[in-house]
Amino acid sequence: MADTIVLNVHIEAKEGREEDLARELQSLVVPTRQEKGCLTYELHRDSANAKLFMFYEQFADQAALDTHIAAPHFQKFLGYREKDDPVAQQTVTRWQKYA
Repeated sequence: MADTIVLNVHIEAKEGREEDLARELQSLVVPTRQEKGCLTYELHRDSANAKLFMFYEQFADQAALDTHIAAPHFQKFLGYREKDDPVAQQTVTRWQKYA
């Protein structure tokens, strides 16, 4: 599992767009989990601030992540964001096993 890619994605919705963004993020979960090479794909929402979301993602390798990014459901999400982006802020961190 040396090539395993772990991503932690923090997303903040724009004011008033929380539920719209939540719906779109939820639509990514099932098809992504079915992708070959997807090991973990978990969506979380901050219990104290409904504008904050977090994905915890694990992919077998870079090829699996590339497949995810190119997948129709993810491309649809990117198109949705380009039209009228509900995201105020996003931070993506990439991790590797340390010990």
